[in-house]
Amino acid sequence: MRCMRHLSTRLALCVLTIVVMANSTRVQAARYSLAEDPPFAAALLVEAETGTVLFAHNADSVRSPASTQKLLLQLVIMDAVESGNLSLSDSIRASAWASRMGGSQVFLREGEVFPLEELMHAIVIASANDACVAVAEHLGGTVDGFVDLMNDKAQSIGLTHTHCVNVHGLDDTPVNAGNMTSARDLSQIALSLIRHPQILSWSSLRSAPFRDGKFKLWATNRLLGKFRDLDGLKTGYTQRAGYNLVATAERRDMRLVSVVLGARQEKLRDKESARLLSWGFNNFVKAPIATAGDSAGVVPLDWGIDPSVTAVTRDGAIAVLTTEERRRLHHEVRLPTLHEAPVAEGDSLGVLAISLDDSLIAEIDLIAATSVERMSVWEKLMSYF
Repeated sequence: MRCMRHLSTRLALCVLTIVVMANSTRVQAARYSLAEDPPFAAALLVEAETGTVLFAHNADSVRSPASTQKLLLQLVIMDAVESGNLSLSDSIRASAWASRMGGSQVFLREGEVFPLEELMHAIVIASANDACVAVAEHLGGTVDGFVDLMNDKAQSIGLTHTHCVNVHGLDDTPVNAGNMTSARDLSQIALSLIRHPQILSWSSLRSAPFRDGKFKLWATNRLLGKFRDLDGLKTGYTQRAGYNLVATAERRDMRLVSVVLGARQEKLRDKESARLLSWGFNNFVKAPIATAGDSAGVVPLDWGIDPSVTAVTRDGAIAVLTTEERRRLHHEVRLPTLHEAPVAEGDSLGVLAISLDDSLIAEIDLIAATSVERMSVWEKLMSYF
């Protein structure tokens, strides 16, 4: 199982290169129905473990994120917790500036103190802008300092269209100097974020108590409880952005993340997100296409104590494919016609190339299953008799 997980990381890089390039072919093969005038500006659907993009529409178009930007804030916070620079039990004091934040809020009062975990509930569940500012000031020293941390994080994970000017996503700056992102960037933020299990445990809640039960947090994600197995992730709306939603659900050991940006109405945003996720679950399966330790053939040995050595796959591999695509997979074993002894167990012998039609999906090292020593000159002479 460890080998399988190791190669899935390697395969993700390969799949991202191959599948994204051939994305329009994948969509046509699975026949996702997209209207000539879609009810959204951009959308993307990705499988979480492999990073396979299953559908994309204007995925790199630069858009205003609105509150989906809080996913990047959450990622900065949770990475700091994981590294030990922050603790969920840390006490956070609300500043005067935090208490004056508009929009979605939990009405923090200046000087009020909460543990970080409780403020994270307010951010993840109820999209509280004042909680964002309080947390940002605690970790970044100032809001601007935390914005720098968000932009550094975006750069470190390879985002190309994301830039933050505030911590909450409000469009309180001119259009040409505002927050920016894309559907593809948001999917990458989401994939990084859900590696922290606490996030999904929070984002799956439809409500939660706050301020010792005197205040109730209500989820902004209306698909919770309506779409089966959905457990996150983040909504967003401003006049500039339209209605945005980054959603995720897991079925049959496959997690999908959808991004819908710039929908014209909240109901349309939710409907299109649900339709995109349903299409993904109905048409694709995540399954092994190779298993670690599988025999791939034998390699004749020159001067070997044994005449040949068995070649096996070093790792396993998984891919996300339609049923029809799985039937079109081609496995090509590339091994030498002769290899000189000695051979040590685990030595590289060749490659298993797995292709879908003309597109290479994965290359897996083929290694020696056992060690084979080299003959002495006397043993070599005796082998002729």
